[in-house]
Order: sequence, then C-alpha cells, then structure tokens
Amino acid sequence: MAQSEVPAGIVKLAHALVEDEKLRKWFYALKKLPKRVRKEFFGDMARQMRAAGEDVDLTDAVLALARPRVYETVLAAVRERVGEKAATD
Repeated sequence: MAQSEVPAGIVKLAHALVEDEKLRKWFYALKKLPKRVRKEFFGDMARQMRAAGEDVDLTDAVLALARPRVYETVLAAVRERVGEKAATD
C-alpha cells in the first residue's frame, strides 16, 4: 500500500460522520477531551468492537483514532466535507 492511501475503514468512518449529523456531533465533542482520555476511549471502544466481532476495517479505524494526529486529520476532513469551519476550542 502506498504511503498516501487512506485505509478503507477510515474512509467508511469519515463517510458515516459526514452523513450522520448526530454521529458527527458526538465525534466533534470528543475534541474537548484531553488527548490521553480520547486515546483510552478509542482504545476501549476498539477492544469492545473486536470482542463483539465487528467489522475489522472499522475496528482498526476506531483504534487509529486513538492517535491524536489521525483524530485531528479525520476531524478536519469531515468539517471540510460538510463545509464547516473548525470550532475554536
């Protein structure tokens, strides 16, 4: 896989965030959490998804969001896609 390719799970997740306003607002609200807390949250969520046999690509995408840079990148991409400016935090 080339360095510039985005994993399918991240693409699916970003699309869901763009399409679902309630999900998007939840995702935006996570920005206010300390990075450490957000990392733990996404890690726990991914472990629960794996235990439940959820889609592997989506589970990997959720785990990737534990990395602050990935979260910020997806956040910016979603905001851009829906035509929103970044909120001042």
